[in-house]
Amino acid sequence: MKARVMVPIFLAAASVAVAPMPVAGASAPRCTTAHLSAHLGQAGGAAGSVYQPIVWTNKSHSACTLFGYPGVSYVAPSSGKQVGAAATHNTQHSPRTVTLQPGGHASALVQMADYQNYPKAKCQPTAVSGLRVYPPGTHSAEFVKFATQRKACSTRVHQLSVEATVKGKAGQ
Repeated sequence: MKARVMVPIFLAAASVAVAPMPVAGASAPRCTTAHLSAHLGQAGGAAGSVYQPIVWTNKSHSACTLFGYPGVSYVAPSSGKQVGAAATHNTQHSPRTVTLQPGGHASALVQMADYQNYPKAKCQPTAVSGLRVYPPGTHSAEFVKFATQRKACSTRVHQLSVEATVKGKAGQ
């Protein structure tokens, strides 16, 4: 009869940073552009920037969730192509899962720096007609039109930033 040899196994402990995963109940899938309609909320200005929330409304007949930051960029009026750099994330507030009931609202505050804050050589201003907005975690965008045409830098300067999505219409 062979004797069994027990060999101890030691596992090294590793320190790994893990981002929290959004917890959506079984009845609340992630919101997609098919679930949502988007518009710009009340604008405010300060120090050479306009702050305006992107407001989503759940137009479906069931709850859905949003978690994180939307993708946001300026759009050219005639071609629909992206103008300049996409928005950076303003990490002032940590992302949280937002559950939208049918008819419910969520928003993300966008800071749009005035193109005149930048030297013309670095900015190369051009007309923009709105924003291309990707709800957090999605790959399908919606166009949100400005009330009037604006100008933005056509170069890679960072003139847009966006905060994490929150419940309600104010973006904060």
